[in-house]
This record gives sequence, C-alpha cells and structure tokens, in this order.
Amino acid sequence: MLLVLLLLALISWIVYRLLKFWILDPWRIHRDLWSQGVPGRYIPVVGEILHIRKRILAEDPFSHGRALATRSGDYYHISFGPIARFETFDPALMNGVLKTNAHAYHKPYIMQMILGVLLGNDSLLMSEDEVHARHRRLIAPVFQHQNVNSMISLMAEITSNLITKWAVAAAACHKDEPFTLNIREEMARLTLDNVSVTSCVFGTEIISDETIHETIYRGATETLELVEKRTFNMIGIIPIINRLPFAGKPHIDKCNRETKEIIRRIVDERKKGLTKSACKGPRSCIGQNFAMLEAKIMLALIIRRFRFELEPGQKYVPDVVITMRLDAVGLSFNLEPERNREYKFPLYHSET
Repeated sequence: MLLVLLLLALISWIVYRLLKFWILDPWRIHRDLWSQGVPGRYIPVVGEILHIRKRILAEDPFSHGRALATRSGDYYHISFGPIARFETFDPALMNGVLKTNAHAYHKPYIMQMILGVLLGNDSLLMSEDEVHARHRRLIAPVFQHQNVNSMISLMAEITSNLITKWAVAAAACHKDEPFTLNIREEMARLTLDNVSVTSCVFGTEIISDETIHETIYRGATETLELVEKRTFNMIGIIPIINRLPFAGKPHIDKCNRETKEIIRRIVDERKKGLTKSACKGPRSCIGQNFAMLEAKIMLALIIRRFRFELEPGQKYVPDVVITMRLDAVGLSFNLEPERNREYKFPLYHSET
C-alpha cells in the first residue's frame, strides 16, 4: 500500500510539474500583463512557434513580428512554445531594460537553453550579476585605443592573404567563366582569422592549422543549425527532454567537445609559452570598436582589388540565429579583379 501511495505521489508530482511548465506559469504571466493593460495574446503550449515557422518556410521570417507590432503597437506579450515573452520596439523601454534598470532583468530561460548550449551559461554573454561584472573588468583593457590600434597591420595582412588567394583563383578561371564565391562562407572564415587576430589570442602556430580552422567553423555552423531546428520543434526548450541524446543532441555535444578541446590546447600552450601573442596587453577580446575597425579594413582592402556583381537568380532570405544573417545557402557574387589598380602592402602601420 505504501509503495502504491508513493507511486501515485510521484505521478501526481510529475503531472503537476508538466502542467506548471506548459500551462500554469505561462497563463499567470499573461494574466498579469493583461491586468496591467499590456496588449497581446496567449496560445497555450505551442505559442507563436507554428506561425513563426510558417513565415520562415515562406522565406519572410520578419513578417510575423511586423503583423504583431501593427496589431498591438510598440509592445505586446506572446509565447514562444510554453515560454511567455514580452516584446517591445519602444526605445525608452529598451533603455530601461538594458541600462537604467539592467540589474532587475536576467537572461530568459529560452536564451539559456539556446545560447547556453553554445557558449556556456558562465560566459561573458550569458553570465549575470557579479560574474558578468567580473568578466567585464577582466576584458576591459583590450578596448583601450592603443591595444585596438596595434591590431591594424595584422588585420590588413590577414585580409591581404585572402585577397591574394582570390586573385590567383580568378586568374585561373576561363575568360568566359565568372569567378564566383559564396561571400557568407568566405567572410565568415576571414572573420574567424581576424577575431582570433591570428596569433593575438590563439597564437600563430595554432591558428595556422587549417584543421583547427575547419573544426571551429564547422562546429559553430552545424551547431547553430541544429539548435535552431531543436528550438522550433520545442525539443530544445523542454526541461529534461532537451538533455536526452536524440534529435541532433549527440552531434551538438560532439562539436562542443571538439571546440573545448581546441580551447584547452590553446590555453595550455599559451601557459607553456609555446605560442606568443601578437597584440599588447595580458588579455584580448573582441568588441564593438574591434568589430568596426575589422569591417572597415577588410572592406577597404577587398573593394580596392575586386568588383562584385550578384550572381543572378538568388533568393535573399534573412535568418536570425544569435545575429541576423542570410540563410544557410549564403550569398554568391561574381568577382572581377580591378586590374588597373596597383596594390601595395602594408597599407597600415600601428604606432605604440
């Protein structure tokens, strides 16, 4: 009899937890928002996932958000699966969340389930409160002007190497055949070189290893695609279920293990002094200033050497996974060298 009662209690607890996650908690949040006059709608269990997925398949992923904003205004509440969400386009509200009252807001559960898989919940992007503040203090020196400035010549050299590679490939093409590149893939790899600052963080010996390049690029790309699929079929956001080894989870874990192994190797070799940093300061990181500088240098050097023409017949479908980009197909251009322009390197030098 006691065993039966314990079994019934366990079943009741499981049923209650499921109801709480899928129905009760979302409903209470939506009810409280309605009581405060916030417009919105509540679709039990699946939320807006089916509508969003439908727009994505129709190659217009932002139309659903525009429709909700048109109907409800600058702010409203909806659900993504069972997860209640408050969305806003109001700059004043954004300022309050991100700046004025930032201490009162934490990363949402769905962000932990998606980005936490890729980056870890203790990383700079995902951490909270004192841990986040400590991470920021640690990386602050890299944003000093002299540190960012010291990377200019290295960025120019990395971009120059890619330009030379393109020029050789273009010269090998038949005159009547265009030299076509998937710009998304090429720029992603170039960005990987520059983000690592080819020896600024990873070290020249390690980042020159093409196997490591391929592992990092493939791991990030494949993991993002799998995480997106798991999110829209809700496997990635359901507690316990999202940890079970199916629907791409083993492959995600494999990519994460490979990436962590590379990071451990980098850290170990840097500790042993087997690789050397090419930038100044004990720590290095990327940030807004770094990214803007990187983009300006890369584009200035590339446009100086090539003319770009979109390959006809392509569809340009935006995709939002962490950042906005084009979908997995990418964007192809026909490249033609600017033959009348003389190229000299280096174009930049840094001053210490």
